[in-house]
Amino acid sequence: MRMSRAAEGPAVLLLVGVMAGLLLAGRGGDGMTNDEIIYIAAGYRHLTASDYRLNPNQPPLGKLVIATALVGRPWRVPPLAHGRDEMEWAYRFVHVENSASALLRRARLPIVLVTLLLALLAWAWARQAAGPGQALLALALVAVHPSLLAHGHLATTDVTAAAAMLLASWACWRWCRRPRVGWAALTGLALGAAAATRLTGWLLLACLAVLAVWPAARPAGAPRPNARARGLLFAMLAVLPPLVVWAAYGFHYAPWPGESIAHPAASHPGAAAWAIDAAERLRLLPEAYLEGARYQVQHGTLGHPAYLMGERSRTGWRHYFLVAFAVKNTPGFLLVTAAGLGLAWAARRDPERRAMAWHCGLPAAVVFLAASAGRIQIGERYILPIYPYLALLAATGIGFVLARPAARLCLAAALAAHAGPALLATPRGHLTYFNAIAGGPARGHRVLLDSNLDWGQDLPRLARWMKARGVARVQLGYHGADDPGRFGIDHEDLPGLHLYPPRPPAVPFQGVVVVSPNLLCGVFPRLRDPYAALRARPPDDRAGALMVYFIDVMRPPAAAREASIESRAPE
Repeated sequence: MRMSRAAEGPAVLLLVGVMAGLLLAGRGGDGMTNDEIIYIAAGYRHLTASDYRLNPNQPPLGKLVIATALVGRPWRVPPLAHGRDEMEWAYRFVHVENSASALLRRARLPIVLVTLLLALLAWAWARQAAGPGQALLALALVAVHPSLLAHGHLATTDVTAAAAMLLASWACWRWCRRPRVGWAALTGLALGAAAATRLTGWLLLACLAVLAVWPAARPAGAPRPNARARGLLFAMLAVLPPLVVWAAYGFHYAPWPGESIAHPAASHPGAAAWAIDAAERLRLLPEAYLEGARYQVQHGTLGHPAYLMGERSRTGWRHYFLVAFAVKNTPGFLLVTAAGLGLAWAARRDPERRAMAWHCGLPAAVVFLAASAGRIQIGERYILPIYPYLALLAATGIGFVLARPAARLCLAAALAAHAGPALLATPRGHLTYFNAIAGGPARGHRVLLDSNLDWGQDLPRLARWMKARGVARVQLGYHGADDPGRFGIDHEDLPGLHLYPPRPPAVPFQGVVVVSPNLLCGVFPRLRDPYAALRARPPDDRAGALMVYFIDVMRPPAAAREASIESRAPE
């Protein structure tokens, strides 16, 4: 697909500008999500005090990226006593000692920039592999992808890990084209950044090793790497990732001087636990990193409360992420991805397209299969890294048929079916996006919950809903890490899972009742399902993902309901 240089620059700027605008809209529109509070607090301690005791179950690099935006301001830091509950300390740091709004605005900004860099990396890779037209197609698919927009402005580690993985894959692809020491070093460093952000980054190691020796992964015209070049790449993959992990911990073994991280004496058996124990005895990696790995192994063994299409499980389902992929992507992205994969297979004898298929398809498949085999099924974000890979696969696979006018017309329609739903989802928030397969956002809670829909982010939308309806007070069943007080929400508390001090209701389930979908659907067994009766009836209204019920009160008149900022989609 050809494109003039004069048209390419403005098109790239337009797409990047649209993505930046959508990310900034989400940055200001979404409240604090469940993971952000601990990542912000822990990241600040990591960066300013070299204290790695907080949140050791996640590596520090992504949190350090978040904390860079907090440097230079006189934040008040409460004392951190030995053995103090980390979530209680994080709540005090974010909501009590400082302005949560100011912290959140700053902490989210680096992730917005990382997301834009990820999109530009996808564009640059597609341009080098297939040309400017295909590069614009890849950029368009990434720029308005609802899941990338949903997580691309949050102060979490998901997008940073995805960007580091994509950078490692691109560097490996460049090394396969020209096996130079610089590309080998960049591959190792980027892999280390992925592993120092999320432990799933290590999944890429086996992929890169296979791609380095697999003939089909070598682009057209690329020289065959000799034994010395491959040995150098493998040495970089062996040495540089651990070095990056050590650097992320400031080359400190102990998380805090004189303190270790206590772990249960009865560790879960298995090869992974044995390897962690051996690495700890030899001090191959920082203690906090190894304890984070131990926690993830144990967490993966025990599982986590999960929800899928009305069923609840602690060990999950093999088809969970297949369902998530089907309902959380736009119709246009599903169509373009399917067409791109099919055309990539049809053009498998073309060395250039075949190499791209291997370099993008293998990491995407490994991430997807590993997530599906695991027992932690609490959000589509666990497969977030596959989306840039799929965009690249689709763009480079489709590109060679776009000389035909009919193909261009079909692609334009598919892109409209991709961009349109993403743009329309902006006021409600991209985290709550579901396509028509799930019945749209109004029915998404019947298919998926947790960070697919309800991550505590919708208190600002509830505040706007109350103002638009003239509702002065609500009974609130909230699951999340935000605080209704910072939005002026006058409320009584129903059973929930939150960090702010509770307010008991005078008479439960009377008046305007607002409930988080996670609580309504009984995801958490410890609450003993207090909302089963409400689940039997459809909500009277919605404030973002939050369900609103009018119980034993007069409903607002129709005109007021229509004036709501968050109007209810039909059930």
